[in-house]
Amino acid sequence: MYTPPLPRKRGLLALILVVDDEPDLLALLVDQVSSLGYDVVAARDGTEGLRLAIDRAPDIILTDVIMPYMDGPEMLDRLRSRPETREIPVIAITALTDRRTRSRLTAVGVRGFLAKPYSMRDLAERIREALPPASWGEPATGAGKRPPSLPPRTRR
Repeated sequence: MYTPPLPRKRGLLALILVVDDEPDLLALLVDQVSSLGYDVVAARDGTEGLRLAIDRAPDIILTDVIMPYMDGPEMLDRLRSRPETREIPVIAITALTDRRTRSRLTAVGVRGFLAKPYSMRDLAERIREALPPASWGEPATGAGKRPPSLPPRTRR
């Protein structure tokens, strides 16, 4: 049964779904994405991520790859089979950076990669690259704010 998306809060840039099975990493990623000015909804695994993607229609999904119950690629495959979620941009957040993994994820529609560990600047850049311009600013019009500026580079 189709459930229409819930209304979004006005004034926020975009709704981002974050999916990760590690509670500490999920909380950190939610805090990081929120600090960039985005509205965030979180899921603890691919099954919950799929449900929230269908119910909330996020502008982008950030997902871990290896998770119990339903991993990132399976969740993405199911999302791509549904007309209402087919076009949602997905960024894979993973420590697996080998060519085979990237090829597998690209084949199921991942549009970007964020290698663990990542910097806030990398996170902000990947989100900005993946978001369609219509999601910048007011959700109803796509007008107004531009994507948030990138955090300053930090010296290592």
